[in-house]
Amino acid sequence: MENFAIYILLIVAIGVGWTIGRLSKVAKKRAISRGSIYQDYFVGLNFLLNDEPDEAIDTFIKALEINSETIDSHLALGALLRRRGKVDKAIQVHQALLARPSLSQSVIDATRIQLARDYITSGLLDRAERLLHEILSEDSPAQWEVLTLLITIYQTEKEWEKAIDCSRRLLKNVGYRKNSETRAAAAHYCCELAENMIKQEQFRTAREHIRRAFSFDRKSIRASFTLASIEQELGNYKAAIKELDQIRLNTPEFVSQVLGPLAQCYEELSNLSEYEKLLTTSLNKELDISVVLSLSDLLRQREGDESAISFLYGYVNKKPSLAGLMELLRLQIPNTDEKVSDNLKLLEQIVNRLLIKSSAYQCNHCGYESRKLYWLCPSCKKWDCIKPIVEAESAAN
Repeated sequence: MENFAIYILLIVAIGVGWTIGRLSKVAKKRAISRGSIYQDYFVGLNFLLNDEPDEAIDTFIKALEINSETIDSHLALGALLRRRGKVDKAIQVHQALLARPSLSQSVIDATRIQLARDYITSGLLDRAERLLHEILSEDSPAQWEVLTLLITIYQTEKEWEKAIDCSRRLLKNVGYRKNSETRAAAAHYCCELAENMIKQEQFRTAREHIRRAFSFDRKSIRASFTLASIEQELGNYKAAIKELDQIRLNTPEFVSQVLGPLAQCYEELSNLSEYEKLLTTSLNKELDISVVLSLSDLLRQREGDESAISFLYGYVNKKPSLAGLMELLRLQIPNTDEKVSDNLKLLEQIVNRLLIKSSAYQCNHCGYESRKLYWLCPSCKKWDCIKPIVEAESAAN
């Protein structure tokens, strides 16, 4: 019995020894592997210090052994590569990650979304669209992010109906239902369709698109402008005036944009006196040079240049303006002798050059400036961020 116990202890000792030896070998292999990874990182760092970013990126990709602990690192690296303009390498990282077996569904979805972003950035919109629809068909929890990316694609391709459909689906989600940016963008898609119909003189269909725009965003400035344009084209001048006046009252920064159409509507109704009353009321609330210039023009038509000059001078003296100075010069030049007229013409040319060089609109989000009003900023791709620059707005008309 005692011999048997010793025999058992001997077997256990051999087993323990074998296990310890095995574990030490595994640990040694891991240490060697880890040392190799650290070495790769140092090599990559050396490439960066020597201003060789491409070689550094390749080394870092090689150093990232894909396992459950490095998946987030892969996703972060891919996103970084995309932002740095290395889209082909970002695609390589994300495709390599998707090729790994036994990934959880949430990781697969996250990686596919990142790959779709890579495709969008590189202009491969068809590939991105197919990949995103694949995720959408699976009723994945990531479907809401997928819809926002599809909207980006359809907006870029000007497929407005598809963009509207995705927006409507997105707005069914409680988290997006009150999202003002999503609603405003959807209203713009409807306005794009409406403006296309106006060009084809299909005003009834255009009006239906505007109705849809207001269902997304009742305060849409562009929808109000477009509706006013429809009413004006159809000869419904009072209805057009109502829309334009609402824009003037609700968004005073766009007053210079509504004055031209308002003047046309009141002239068609042979009621310029009411237009002048509206301008006077507006000017009493806020000193805006575009309103001053419009009143000056009405006064010149009714009483002559001298009355217009006197009126304009009084307001420009209170609030100096290049546009106001330009109009003063234009009115005064014909009424001066030849020598003074030549000097004023030279001054007029200088002021005109300054006005031409100045921007009329600026994006409140990224600072982009232009001479033309864009509803979608060409730089940051944000809707409704470009506003008239007060000083320059009259020069742009």
